[in-house]
Amino acid sequence: MAPPDAHELILHSRGDLRRLGRRLAGCLQAGDLVLLEGELGAGKTFLARAVGRGLGVPPDVRITSPTFDLVHELPARVPLVHVDLYRIDAAADLLELGLLDRIGGDAIVLIEWGARFASQLGGAGILVRLERGAESGRRCTIAALGPGGGELLARVAAALETRGIHGRRCPRTNPFAPRPQTW
Repeated sequence: MAPPDAHELILHSRGDLRRLGRRLAGCLQAGDLVLLEGELGAGKTFLARAVGRGLGVPPDVRITSPTFDLVHELPARVPLVHVDLYRIDAAADLLELGLLDRIGGDAIVLIEWGARFASQLGGAGILVRLERGAESGRRCTIAALGPGGGELLARVAAALETRGIHGRRCPRTNPFAPRPQTW
């Protein structure tokens, strides 16, 4: 089976990344899985915070990286389970965290550093990869996960094509162009 399409964006500012998070939030439903990948400092937690705010996490609730706690459950229009798997080495640890019960269930599960466990996590969702660029800001690639991930990717694509993410100071280019998945 051919890999699903992926979509690529160039993010010129923190505002673009914040707007991307809010657009993603508008597309997410209970049971969805979002994996965030990128090197340290690429913006994964910043994007998770924007998704959380877009889902209605109250302003008085801090959205921070769950690096040491591993899992934070946040109140929102749909519960948001924010996970950081950076320090997890074995897929068996995923059972202890209770993630497999939440994916496809009553919450949106957003996982930083989760791509290496994508097959064990299962579920329909998307993989969002952030890469820092030299002058062009950040490159963001969004790809479908699992057989049902294409539906979520289509919702995200439609939302980004309709509303976009670029602020007034960003270059006006086509920010969302399909391309084949390369990783």
